[in-house]
Amino acid sequence: MVNKYKECLTFDAKNRSESTMTSKSIVLAIGTESKDEIKDIPTIRHDRKASFQSDFEEHMQKILLNGGKPLESFPNDKVIQRFAANGLKKNEYHYYEFARGINRGCWIIDGPTFEPKGILRRVKERISKDHWITDNVAKFKKDSRDFVQKTVSNALHEEQVDIFQYLCYLNENCNKK
Repeated sequence: MVNKYKECLTFDAKNRSESTMTSKSIVLAIGTESKDEIKDIPTIRHDRKASFQSDFEEHMQKILLNGGKPLESFPNDKVIQRFAANGLKKNEYHYYEFARGINRGCWIIDGPTFEPKGILRRVKERISKDHWITDNVAKFKKDSRDFVQKTVSNALHEEQVDIFQYLCYLNENCNKK
C-alpha cells in the first residue's frame, strides 16, 4: 500500500474557501491487504525473576538514595566484618573470648557488624567488671553459654537498630531539601 496517490483537501484561511489540490505523495499504510500474509511471530520468553531483580534494585535506589546512584555497583565485603564469641572450659571455669571473626575453637555465636569494637563495648556494658580477666575474655564459675549468646545477640541487634534509625534520619533530611 505504499506509493498510492491521494487527493488532499486544503483550506485557504485568507480567502475562506476550500480548494482541491492533487499531488503525488507517498502514503505509508500499516498492515496488510490480506490475512494470508500474516506470519506467526515467535513469542518472546520473559524472565520474570531477572526482570523483578533489576526493577526492584532500581526501585530501592529511588527510595533509599532519593534517585541518586550508589557509590559502588558491587558489594564491598571489607565493610562488613564479623563478631564472634568462643567458649572454653578449663579448671572448672568457663572462659568466653569475644573478638572480631574468631575461627579457632568452638564458636558460640557469630554475627555481621560494621564495628566489632563497638559490639565488644556493648557486651562489656552488660557483663559485670568482676568477670573480665582481659580486654576481651570473660570468666564465669558456671556455664553461661546461653547468657553470652543472648548478650552478643542483643548487642548485634542494637547496632542494627542504630544503623536503621540513622538511615531513617538521613532519608528524612534528604527529602526536606
